[in-house]
Amino acid sequence: MNCGKLTESIYERSVIKVVKTNSTENSKFYDGAGLGADCAVLADSRMPHNTDAMCAGSATGQAMASGRDKKVIVRAYLAAVNHIIACCANKAVSGLQYAHANITVAIPEKMREIKVRSMIEAVSVQAEDTGIPILTCNVQVLQAVAEPVVTCVVNAGIENKSDSNLVVLRKRALIGEDIVMTKWLGLEGTAVIAQGSAETLCKRYPADIVEEAADFYRYLSVVSEAATAVKSGASYLHVLREGGIFGGLWELAAANGVGLVVDLKRIPVRQETIEVCEYFDLNPYELMAGGSLLIATPNGGELVRALEASGVPATVIGRTALGNDRVIRHGEESRFLVPADGDQLYRYYARALRNC
Repeated sequence: MNCGKLTESIYERSVIKVVKTNSTENSKFYDGAGLGADCAVLADSRMPHNTDAMCAGSATGQAMASGRDKKVIVRAYLAAVNHIIACCANKAVSGLQYAHANITVAIPEKMREIKVRSMIEAVSVQAEDTGIPILTCNVQVLQAVAEPVVTCVVNAGIENKSDSNLVVLRKRALIGEDIVMTKWLGLEGTAVIAQGSAETLCKRYPADIVEEAADFYRYLSVVSEAATAVKSGASYLHVLREGGIFGGLWELAAANGVGLVVDLKRIPVRQETIEVCEYFDLNPYELMAGGSLLIATPNGGELVRALEASGVPATVIGRTALGNDRVIRHGEESRFLVPADGDQLYRYYARALRNC
């Protein structure tokens, strides 16, 4: 395809039509933006009229994703949605209002239209499932990119049941609270690698293992576990993604001014992730972990039971502690956690590019 914006015909049939036909919610809102109008305006018909609920303003979640996998736009969309969900769960607000997503995709010249259409279809279906519609989707063909690069921004109005103009954060993670992790480490990275190198991995592992790993995309939303955590009185939610579980633990401690002690053996991991990382010599603890939450809570056991009752596996992996030390224990051995030095998924990309 030629550089610059998509042609009118391609944009109409492979973006607008696909976005609308795969989501009822998308079709309601997408008419505001289109060819020559990269802007949409929402009417106030969905504004709450309850005088007890005062609008506290807006929240924005942003995320990026890159890669050749067919769900690269889905990954950026869900990462942005997850940030919004966790942000609002950490605030004294009653809920989201008029949330919507704005997506920008940069694609290389060599990419075929059918691939673009399949990526747009995947995110449109996801938007229908998630309930946060796509308001705009801008696709640009650029010489400077070798693979798709996606940015997604989710904007949402939020309600506050107080008279203050300030949206007050709920209590942060306190010293001595349990740290609960949902699902398993490295889900997003495992899915991307397994899909991108399926043929290579199948030479060593059974096809069903590779297929299951490639299907980890189904775990990337944290909406359900965030809702359960809030209902269970969790203190603080942190979305895992770049830098893996180790990066997320460091961020949680830094954001709350606490130390932590984590048992390495208790961090949940799927066998598929172990196999994929072993093949490409990657550290699974630093592999992109979209789809999992870290939750600080006074009673981790109760939260784990509530999450499992809702169908979400979870584990207490450690506790917050006094001071700034971030300690990882493995049996009788202990070591200090250090800031994540990038993400292992990019190490995989570098190797895959060299082998092309």
